[in-house]
Amino acid sequence: MCDPLFVVVYETESCPRRRVVGGVSRSLFVALSRNEVYMRYLSMPVVAVAAAAVLVAGCSRGEGLAEVASAEPFPQPVSITNCDRTQVFEAPPQRIVSMNDHVTEVLIEMGVGVRIVGMGYGDATPLPEFSDEFGQIRSLADKYPTSEQILDVDPDLVVGGMRSAFNEQDGRSRDSLEEKGIATFLFSEYCGEGFPDLSLLRNDYTQLGQILGVEDAATAVVDRLTTGLTELREQIGDAQPVPTFFYDSGEDVPMTVGGVGAGQLIADHSGAINLFAEGEKPYPKSTWETIGERAPEAIVVLDYGDKDAQQKIDFLKSQPIMMTTPAVRNDRFIVVPLDDFFESPRMLRSAETIAHALHPDRVPQP
Repeated sequence: MCDPLFVVVYETESCPRRRVVGGVSRSLFVALSRNEVYMRYLSMPVVAVAAAAVLVAGCSRGEGLAEVASAEPFPQPVSITNCDRTQVFEAPPQRIVSMNDHVTEVLIEMGVGVRIVGMGYGDATPLPEFSDEFGQIRSLADKYPTSEQILDVDPDLVVGGMRSAFNEQDGRSRDSLEEKGIATFLFSEYCGEGFPDLSLLRNDYTQLGQILGVEDAATAVVDRLTTGLTELREQIGDAQPVPTFFYDSGEDVPMTVGGVGAGQLIADHSGAINLFAEGEKPYPKSTWETIGERAPEAIVVLDYGDKDAQQKIDFLKSQPIMMTTPAVRNDRFIVVPLDDFFESPRMLRSAETIAHALHPDRVPQP
């Protein structure tokens, strides 16, 4: 079956059908784009459709539009403001594209994994408890899907966990998607104000729960994370925090963890002193001389990229300045996947791993 470029819909004036995107209520009458065809008509039930004419131009986009699950409209439209962008939802989105693997896990944990029609970073390794459902979701790309790949699955919501998920140069900015009738949501860690405390995560997950119609499940996800982090801090108690260098990447110019992202919150809850807490970016650059002067007693290695954790450790052991630091001399390295350093419940896992390594007498092995 060929994929239509657009559909002409004739309907009675007594039953106008509207959709709210980006705070703007839009009538849906004729010449609907291929990405608006599937959208639920939310304000009123369909009374009459006199005729529909499908114009087809080529079959390069596969087998056509998939059947869309219906959703009961909200009693009142739900309005949220995400990254200074106000959007109004008249019913819970039913066709979600998740741009990052940690976002996919969050949505699965909220109980809406079945609504994900496509995801980015499909080659990621999910947590064991999510692996079965993760494996059933269509992977659109090993990294970010193109705008074409996103449009091809006709989503009504695209959720990104990093600013790069909505890269304007790649044609998938939030504005461009919303102009096509597709709502968007960005985890606020990357709205530009950093990640000052867990209230930011609570607000994001609460808003997602509201627009997806799963408020109780969203609250439960947040509560599990915050309770776990609180209990971890209590386990650490009055133990002396350990000066720690968080090594992201870079050999000529090292990149580390700054004081405004998830990494700082993880450090705060794991009994570590982030040596670059003054950094105004989640991942600032530094110099080996500066790191050496700050004499880290432990090094957290973020495992990702072209070089695995062991290769990064081998490099640090051979780096002339770093080999003189207490951390390298005492072989005190802690490996944590980068996936555990985003705005997600994985933060608890990374904090537990680091806390056990730094304070084994206080925190049992996770």
